[in-house]
Amino acid sequence: MLSSLIRLPLSAEQPSVEDIFSSSLGLIFTDTLRNQHGDPGSYVIYKSKAYGDLELRLVDPEGEENRRLFAQYLWNAGVLVAELIGGGTEDGQAMLARGGSWSVKGEKVLELGAEASGTGLAGIVAVLAGAEMVTMTDYPAEEILANIRSNVEKNLIPGLQPKARVQGHEWGALTDDFSYTRARGYTRIIAADCLWMPWEHTALAQSMVQFLSHEEDAKVWVVAGFHTGRAKLAPFFDVAVQEGLEVEDIWERDSDGYERGWMKERDGAGEDVGERKKWLVIAVLRRQLSLDSTLNRIGKERG
Repeated sequence: MLSSLIRLPLSAEQPSVEDIFSSSLGLIFTDTLRNQHGDPGSYVIYKSKAYGDLELRLVDPEGEENRRLFAQYLWNAGVLVAELIGGGTEDGQAMLARGGSWSVKGEKVLELGAEASGTGLAGIVAVLAGAEMVTMTDYPAEEILANIRSNVEKNLIPGLQPKARVQGHEWGALTDDFSYTRARGYTRIIAADCLWMPWEHTALAQSMVQFLSHEEDAKVWVVAGFHTGRAKLAPFFDVAVQEGLEVEDIWERDSDGYERGWMKERDGAGEDVGERKKWLVIAVLRRQLSLDSTLNRIGKERG
């Protein structure tokens, strides 16, 4: 279960019975699964079998507008991405069978919405997993970016820190120096829990297209939870196609590792809230291929 990979640091104060019970609800009663972890300004520990315990600070956003981004929590989508790209557990290795390899070794990685995963966790794990370089981006609010930098410094040894860059980026705002100099510069793009704002779908897809390399095997990896409702995130994949991407694979996985096919709508739009919180959609996107590229790829596959 994804929740079992997250722990709170030991406190000098003795936790109350209520605190212990509350933090264990998702393990005792599966219909109360915790899909978000921590509190603003607090710390959580991600227990990685491959890289040990990673202690991550959660941002305490300034102002109501920044709080509405919900970057002050670590979400299960971010935990799942860390497991996928880290490949540090037997369960994590099993996940690779459906979506192909999620290895980042030697790749140029861009994380869009690094605080949407709560902490920059996915980008940090990508560095540890051997990425050539990783750029962690989020909304250009200084307290958000400073929090990601703090987590980078805490969890990466000095020799690895130069591989990690923290950069402000507003989705769809593509006229700044960063957008020009790094255009088509990333072979892997990660987006964890970035789909809950349907009004941002077009801007998010435009950023993906702007930064995704033209290399044939360049991928966008998307993982998102259904906690805000399936109807809010489902349209993103149609928008992505309109903006020049295509869906290579897409499926659903719950917090215990059970998988099923993707559906835009379940139970006649009457999906149980407690049940849908357990599930995430996982998608692998790539650039739409031209006819020549498609014929070349088919020829290679046929030998």
